Amino acid sequence: MLSLLKRHLVLVSALVCGMGSPLADELPLEDYFMSFPNCYGRTYSLQHQKDHPAQNTVDIAISHFPSKQEPLGMDSPFQPYPDTPRLVVKLDVWMKGQNEGWQTDAICEPDGNRLLCQIECDGGRFFLEGRSDDKLVLTGGTDLDFNQCDAGDRVLQRAPDDGTFHLTPIPLSHCRAQ
Repeated sequence: MLSLLKRHLVLVSALVCGMGSPLADELPLEDYFMSFPNCYGRTYSLQHQKDHPAQNTVDIAISHFPSKQEPLGMDSPFQPYPDTPRLVVKLDVWMKGQNEGWQTDAICEPDGNRLLCQIECDGGRFFLEGRSDDKLVLTGGTDLDFNQCDAGDRVLQRAPDDGTFHLTPIPLSHCRAQ
C-alpha cells in the first residue's frame, strides 16, 4: 500500500512539475491585457481604402482598462461565480459613411494560444492573437453586432475585406475607457 502511495505521489509531482508550458498557454496574451491599461488600433489610409474598396472599416481599436472593469457576479450570464473578473475588452470601429464610431464590450477567454472574444446577446465573436512584434491580430469569427442587444443596423460584416485586422499599440488617449 505504501509503495502504491509513493508511486501516486511521484506521478502527481511529475505532472505538477511538467505543467510549466501548458499553464502559460492557458493565459494567452497576458502581457497585452492583464495588468495595465492598453490600446491597440489601426487607422486605414486613403490609399489603403482605395486599394481595398470592399473594406468598410476605416478605423478600429481594441482596449482594456483594468481599473474600469467591474467583476461579473451572479446576475451575469457569463460568470456563474460572484466577484470573479473576466477579461473584458472594448472594441471601437469607424465605418465608411457613418457619422459616429461604434463601441461594444467583448468578454474574452483563453482558446489555445489566443483569446476568443464574444459580444453579448449573440453579437458575434472574434479571436485575438499576439505577434512577436507586440502587435495584435483580430481575426476569424462572425459578423459583429454593435447594437447593444437591440435591433439595429450597426453590424460589421466581416466579409470580404473586414475579416483580419493587424493592430499596433496606440496612445491610450485614442481609446475610450467607458
